[in-house]
Amino acid sequence: MERRYVLFFAIALAIVITSQMLQSFLFPRPPVPAVTEDAAATREPPESPAAGELAAASDAADPAGAAASEEGAEAAPRMRLTLGSLDPADPAKMLVTLTSRGGAIERIELSDERFHDQEDRSGYLGHLGAEAVAEGCRITVVGKATPADLAGLRPGDIIVRANGAATSDPVAFADVLAGTRPGQRVPIEFVRGGSPRAVEATLIRRPLEVVRPEYRGRPVVDLDGQPHDPLSFCLSLETRDGRRRREPLEELGGQELAAVDWQAAATADGAGVAFTRTLPGGLVATKEFRIVSGGPEPSGYALDLIVGLESPDQKTVVSYALDGPTGLPTEGWWYTQRVWHEFWSSLAVRDVAMRFVGGQSAMISGLQTLDGTLDRPATTVPPDKPLSFAGVDALYFASAVLPATEGDVPDLAEVRSIAVGDPSEPARKKLVNVTARIISADTAIDANEPLRHRYTIFAGPKRPELLRQFGAPQASMDDLVYYGWFGWVARPMIALLHGLHAVVRNYGVAIILLTVIVRGAMFPISRRQAISSQKMQALQPEMKVINEKYKNDSEKRGRAVQDLWRKHGVNPAAGCLPVFIQIPIFMGLYRALATDVELREAPLFTTAIRWCSNLAAPDMFWDWRGYLPEFLVTPEGWLGPFLNLLPLVTIGLFLWQQKLFMPPAMDEQQRMQQQVMNYMMLFMAVMFFKVPCGLCLYFIASSLWGIAERLLWLPKPAAATAAGGVQVVDAVSQPVSAVAEASRQRRQARKRLR
Repeated sequence: MERRYVLFFAIALAIVITSQMLQSFLFPRPPVPAVTEDAAATREPPESPAAGELAAASDAADPAGAAASEEGAEAAPRMRLTLGSLDPADPAKMLVTLTSRGGAIERIELSDERFHDQEDRSGYLGHLGAEAVAEGCRITVVGKATPADLAGLRPGDIIVRANGAATSDPVAFADVLAGTRPGQRVPIEFVRGGSPRAVEATLIRRPLEVVRPEYRGRPVVDLDGQPHDPLSFCLSLETRDGRRRREPLEELGGQELAAVDWQAAATADGAGVAFTRTLPGGLVATKEFRIVSGGPEPSGYALDLIVGLESPDQKTVVSYALDGPTGLPTEGWWYTQRVWHEFWSSLAVRDVAMRFVGGQSAMISGLQTLDGTLDRPATTVPPDKPLSFAGVDALYFASAVLPATEGDVPDLAEVRSIAVGDPSEPARKKLVNVTARIISADTAIDANEPLRHRYTIFAGPKRPELLRQFGAPQASMDDLVYYGWFGWVARPMIALLHGLHAVVRNYGVAIILLTVIVRGAMFPISRRQAISSQKMQALQPEMKVINEKYKNDSEKRGRAVQDLWRKHGVNPAAGCLPVFIQIPIFMGLYRALATDVELREAPLFTTAIRWCSNLAAPDMFWDWRGYLPEFLVTPEGWLGPFLNLLPLVTIGLFLWQQKLFMPPAMDEQQRMQQQVMNYMMLFMAVMFFKVPCGLCLYFIASSLWGIAERLLWLPKPAAATAAGGVQVVDAVSQPVSAVAEASRQRRQARKRLR
């Protein structure tokens, strides 16, 4: 029987591998044109570079790209700017791209080499904000330490050819880059100041954009009716002199602050960027961004934001709204179920999170925000419990706005959960883009006495030790890492996994070693369970006699069975103990794999191949979307877009174990029970199909240990005998006395060998 199982899996594996190879050879998939932000730049006017190059950028900006000016308002050119770097050695762990539109953040890319885009595996040159001109694609921004920067490209350069292909517009440029791979050297021809030049850039893998515009949904429509892609950390007026946001604010000329261009200038120390917008009526709004550096625990994942309002001529009463981040990563949405204290499987991929001093973090479901079913769309900030943070929580990353707790402390009134745009398809509601909107209290601003409020922006991975640095004392962001009911198991398992990884440098091997440790510690229990199981099998003939004798009296039958077990020292519950121990370990490991950011993109072999390149995700052996019905293989389908091999191996080993350890049925009832177990295994195969491959690896290692344990180390069953004058038909059962005698003989044999 064992040979048949091994042969079956060998043939199945050979068929799957051969079919994949033939499919790749005969029908290669063409490169998919990536819909990138570079292509989207054709929808907007020209933009430009970084903090140290602001003067040059302003001179080079296209006057035609200036924002439409209102009467009394100051027009400004459209620009892009950068802070930070993609250099992994830089203390700033991020590259921030800002835009003069709304004086906002367009994207935040993480420079840590462990964080990459899981979907886009093409080569990355940098976010260049390319726009179409007559000669080709003009670069509007170049981030520090990007491949474009290292190759010598600068804002204002016009790329005419890349990798031997013409780049007539941003779409063609994106198509060229979509066909490249990380590490590839790409020749680039460009024009600078009317002179043709050429460089060669070495591409890298696309870094993770933890904050970005979300192009999947419909664009945001401002009060002036102009659509645009949503940006992050936008500022707008909520009230002014008694008039609310939903009423026309005539002194703004019908424009929201988030939809117009601000003046940009470098800060006095050159380490930050300051945006200024002068409104009709004389009110001046300012926003200053700078990378957080210094301090006892510099994180590298934070920015300082100072919001200022000034009324030079007269006293005014103003309330403003500060939006949080948009576009956090949606990775893993088709196989991951996020949980929270109050929610089980009802969260979206991104949800609004907040915390007040004196309480725990609260989560607002993105699905409820989208559907408009929130009981409290706005959460009031209590006077005695100030806001610690408000932002967006995703699977492995979070971004939030944290008000200052000393110095320029904001006076806040409420926090709102906002749905930004709509999912492109109703079936993908879990992908709703949300943000948190912080509303200040009505504040009187005297003439020439500016209002200044200080905030910290966090955007980074959900590491508990990192999140503890952010937020008010005793109200930090660390409880965003939530393991569910089995956190008491998940936390020590995570610590043990990290310790094993520090030694072996591979999380796959660490999971196998963890399995060996767990099963080794359970060996005495497993041994007792195996012996108890053998005793139970040996007593089956006598139990059958009892069942026949007292078939009409359940009370006497139960007492007789209990007496029989007590006589031979059998404990039926012993067989269940290993299962009860394994359940919390299984749930703890599952939650650990689904929550711990260190396991994200941890490969079993290498990230160079797709299969098992992320132990926190299904193994994704083969993309089979072109071969099965759509309702099965779409991301919303039962099975998903990939054939996952490891769940099948896991269920196969379960069936093998069941065949090895389950004795032949002695009657029709037992035969039916065994058939039901086989059907349950098929159901488990569907349930297990989308579990992380790291969890499958644990089960595979555990099953192989169990098989080896039973075949090599645990007591072996003897040949069938007769017991009490009753013929034993079970081929693996034996009388209890025979079991004891066999065990005694084995012990004596081991002593002689010593």
